[in-house]
Amino acid sequence: MLLEKILWLLLAILIMIAGCGTNDDEKENLLPSDINAEDLPDVPALQDKFTREFIQSIEPVREGFYPFVSKSKSFTMDFPQDMIVNIESHIVGPDNRSETITWGSSNRNLEVYPNYILHYYRGEPVEENSKNTISLSHGRDLNFEDIKTNNETNLSIADYKFNEKLYSIAALIWNEYGQIHLNVSFTCTEANQCKEHVSKEKDNIIEILKTIDVINMKVNDFKTNLN
Repeated sequence: MLLEKILWLLLAILIMIAGCGTNDDEKENLLPSDINAEDLPDVPALQDKFTREFIQSIEPVREGFYPFVSKSKSFTMDFPQDMIVNIESHIVGPDNRSETITWGSSNRNLEVYPNYILHYYRGEPVEENSKNTISLSHGRDLNFEDIKTNNETNLSIADYKFNEKLYSIAALIWNEYGQIHLNVSFTCTEANQCKEHVSKEKDNIIEILKTIDVINMKVNDFKTNLN
């Protein structure tokens, strides 16, 4: 009788352990948008309700960055943990053929504040035509520089000073599946130190742009691709 009780006790413990393991596994497989905010890492990208709809895992792809997929399922990137997506300006076009996303730091008191405005368009572009379009949108001739990326997507950038407190980076990101026109503006709080701060911030931003990958995948392929 004692042996039987011990066996039943061991069985109950094993069931409890298995149950806990299953819950942990299920949580790891959930999207951040399916998890309560209090159970997520305390970073703006995951605590902001709208932003976490783009984030694909609670596990960072590298320190300070989370895997991001656009709503149109058209591009991926490493998204900074301290930034949030603006819900008011987000637009997805018919049949996911276009998308507009803006994002920026959750901290408005930075010495230099970067703001991103991204426009995606499906279809392989004519490179020079797209660069001319971007130049026209900035009201000036831009000299683009090719940057090696972390994937098979092409990246060209041009930067300029708009005034003593405002700098800009214009980027064309493209491959056979689509193109992205992206503008990053830097607003400085102190004009006399703006150039120095922008120089440091520019390197960080280029590292982010290098992770953007224009893709052509079905919704159900994303988790397989991320694993």
